[in-house]
Amino acid sequence: MNTITQFFYFILLALMVSMLGGCATASATKSEHEIYYPKLPPGINTIEEAKQDLATLLKEVYTIQYDRAICEYPAGEKAGQKLGNKYPRMSLWQISLYDTFWVIYKKTGGTIDVYDDRIDFPFLPLYYRELSGDVTIQVRHGFVAISNHVGLGVADKGVAHKIADALYFIQKNIGKYDDMKMEVFKEKAAQYRALKTKPPVSEQQREYIVQANALTQRKDYAGAIDLSLKALDLDPVSYPGAYFNLALLSAQQNHFKSAIDYMKQYLMLVPDAPDARGAQDKIYEWKLMIQK
Repeated sequence: MNTITQFFYFILLALMVSMLGGCATASATKSEHEIYYPKLPPGINTIEEAKQDLATLLKEVYTIQYDRAICEYPAGEKAGQKLGNKYPRMSLWQISLYDTFWVIYKKTGGTIDVYDDRIDFPFLPLYYRELSGDVTIQVRHGFVAISNHVGLGVADKGVAHKIADALYFIQKNIGKYDDMKMEVFKEKAAQYRALKTKPPVSEQQREYIVQANALTQRKDYAGAIDLSLKALDLDPVSYPGAYFNLALLSAQQNHFKSAIDYMKQYLMLVPDAPDARGAQDKIYEWKLMIQK
């Protein structure tokens, strides 16, 4: 990208953000530039309640800004068309600023779906497990910033603070929440291993699994994860291989905490699987990647 093109994109980005009121203007006060550090929100006691709050609060997000270094799509008109087809509820504006950021603007009435395991931001879902550790959450310059990789533009400062607080609550409690879920799964896995006749894979599960494999071949890893989880929703133990696949898919997206948990669930179900040694070695590998 030459200097003139870079300058053009910079001016275009500044004009758009100024029109939407998301970033500082010449008349912005000092308080608008101060960094807000989230705190545990009053009245929220469970992760489920935090998710419910987010489902409502995220309706106020009008723009999502990504660090292009972690996005799988290159800049360009074809990439924009691809994203537009995949996320028709979004109005997509590709702004490449020094090859660093993408900016996506929502259509009026668009929604950001909140699921049990993730927030479904377009082409880069936020998995709750990945909020743990050294992930930072702040509000600055009108954006809820998540580790400098994703920024959520919100016009109302109070709403931005509430979004950050809800995410912070999940961050502080997700480890305990996952531990409780894992204990429940251990019991189910023990019951599965004790069965002489294992439960069959239903036809609906098989459909999801085949479709997930097809999306994996197309490198649509988020879509493949979604379909694999749908298969497990039907029966969490009848197809242990789904957890193995979920682990690899999560690692492909650099979601190593999720990858480790899925691989542990796979080994709980089939500890004597022919690939058990390799599966355990993957866990060791991903533990190292988390520390990077």
